[in-house]
Amino acid sequence: MIYELSKDYFVRPLAESDLDGAYPRWFEDQDVCRYNSHGKFFKTKANFKEYLNELNREDRVVWAICHIEDGHIGNLSLQDISLINRTAEFAILIGDKRHWGKGVGLLAGRKLLEHGFKKLNLERIYCGTAATNEGMKKLADAMNMVFEGTRRLHLFLEGSRVDMLEYGILRAEFEQSLGS
Repeated sequence: MIYELSKDYFVRPLAESDLDGAYPRWFEDQDVCRYNSHGKFFKTKANFKEYLNELNREDRVVWAICHIEDGHIGNLSLQDISLINRTAEFAILIGDKRHWGKGVGLLAGRKLLEHGFKKLNLERIYCGTAATNEGMKKLADAMNMVFEGTRRLHLFLEGSRVDMLEYGILRAEFEQSLGS
């Protein structure tokens, strides 16, 4: 399964061959991992292989975001998928900083929302982010996610407690944003 996002970008399933590229090094880069938990503990190749072996479960979808020339540049996922509640959490990581600010997160995010609503029959997709994460707040807004609330001082980042902002989008809101 490959979804083309533009003439330069596409998404595909994460593959074991990705472990031989830059992917594992993203988790050592504290700029890349500033707003997530990935950079807090060192990971070995065995950790990454274990993660890959657990991907084919019904509670998550993980895609590699790829550039036509640079290859694998990031990941995005629907995780904690609940087939009973028909909900999932959205997450994204652009590990290759050369592609920050180019709109690929929005292209990939919209495609994953479409997959979640149209293929997985989800009713609600949500995400949480640090109040200090301007990039993710802009992405959530651009994907027409609605601000739903604040978890006060929920996260410990870079030596300080920060609020976590919650966003979500319902299937009907997504369809309306497409003009359906």
